[in-house]
Amino acid sequence: MNIAKLSSYLEINKTTVLSYLSFMHRAELVNLLYTDNKSVTKMQKPDKIYIHNPNMLCTLGTQMNIGTLRECFVVNQLSHNHTVEYSKANGDFKVDGKITFEVGSKEKTFEQIADIPDSYILADSMEYPIGKKLPLWLVGFLY
Repeated sequence: MNIAKLSSYLEINKTTVLSYLSFMHRAELVNLLYTDNKSVTKMQKPDKIYIHNPNMLCTLGTQMNIGTLRECFVVNQLSHNHTVEYSKANGDFKVDGKITFEVGSKEKTFEQIADIPDSYILADSMEYPIGKKLPLWLVGFLY
């Protein structure tokens, strides 16, 4: 997320953009994700922004990316009772600072998360878990 470019595009200052994002987060229009690193930039800007409810992606009228839809769903379901952080290094998300998830299709491999303890793949088009590869629909039960 480049706040400077966004503020330039919207022709408003960066502080206002960050305030608007905060308001949208509190109104449950968007989910703001920060990296799992403890740094000063965590206080300055979010690393990823997801639409709060994945159903809203369909109503926006834009061409929908299936990967974004999957990630949006996972963040929506997990953030209700857990802390979800964006993981830049390995995996897509870190939940409660402990569990790493990589989100993808059933063909997704463990390449990105192979050496990470407590890591799992959340994959769509699966009916039941196979080892550390879990069906994506299971996170819907956590809400």
